[in-house]
Amino acid sequence: MIKPYESTDFHLLENWVTDPDMLFGFAGTEFSYPITQEQIVNYQQAQPDRRFYIGYTDDNTPFAFGEIILQEDNTQRLGRLLIGDPTLRGKGLGVYFVKQLIAECVRLYNTPRVDLYVWEGNDPAIKCYKSAGFTFVDADPFIIKNNGQPYTIIKMSISIIK
Repeated sequence: MIKPYESTDFHLLENWVTDPDMLFGFAGTEFSYPITQEQIVNYQQAQPDRRFYIGYTDDNTPFAFGEIILQEDNTQRLGRLLIGDPTLRGKGLGVYFVKQLIAECVRLYNTPRVDLYVWEGNDPAIKCYKSAGFTFVDADPFIIKNNGQPYTIIKMSISIIK
């Protein structure tokens, strides 16, 4: 299940984001390490239409963080996706979480499509997104840099059948 992120959930991010590379992998260049509650608050104030969520296992253990971003064409984009506890990665929880976020997009916005961007070399994430139903989109990739290293970012989408 997913629940809206609350400021009291910040300790989860603080514990899950253990180094600058992990922060970059989950949040791109939006935040700086170490992540702080002030960065999150400032981001939410600057982007009030974006929604953060925490994913929970069946036994109510928090395991994931993600964001729903409204786009101009009445579709949504998922961003800042993270399976926090490394011991819970590779167990299908990422697919479960992504599907929960897609369902939330449909519930809130009756969206026809959900997009996301992923680093081209992030094979575990790409496998997860494909398993959730996303496919690559014929769109020009773009480059972001982290510590001088270029990362190619590609777009994936899922069409919602109504």
